[in-house]
Amino acid sequence: MEHDITALKNIITIWLAIWVLQAPLLAQAEQQRLAIVASADSNIKTLSAKEVRRAYLGASIIVDGVEVKPLRNQTNKLAEEVFLQKVLFMSDEAYDRQLLARTFRGAGRPKAYDNFFELLTALHNNDATITFMLYGTAVTTPGIRIISYP
Repeated sequence: MEHDITALKNIITIWLAIWVLQAPLLAQAEQQRLAIVASADSNIKTLSAKEVRRAYLGASIIVDGVEVKPLRNQTNKLAEEVFLQKVLFMSDEAYDRQLLARTFRGAGRPKAYDNFFELLTALHNNDATITFMLYGTAVTTPGIRIISYP
């Protein structure tokens, strides 16, 4: 009987240690969770990660008869880095080269914003625009709606 209690205590201790060690990893993963957002008034209901990637690479994405216009969020370096890695699968330099090549072929590049309030204003002024931000920022920012979790 005493052996069973000792074994149970050991199991509980191991589970507690695992939980304590995983908590920082879960918090870090939540910090790096990305959301694609649009204005709360936008008709864009949802976009797949592939559609978001194509839009940011210059392809024409039509949703409900309206061409989606991506806005580049440069207000948060972590959000931008996560976006480049998890959605575009590129480094910042590779993405800039890709945009430059498209510009030479006559395609436009997503407008970049380094001021969060200007980004939100642009998002609200055009119902066809989308942008990316960290999930924690998206859920606490009024007037926007999450349309994708790439």
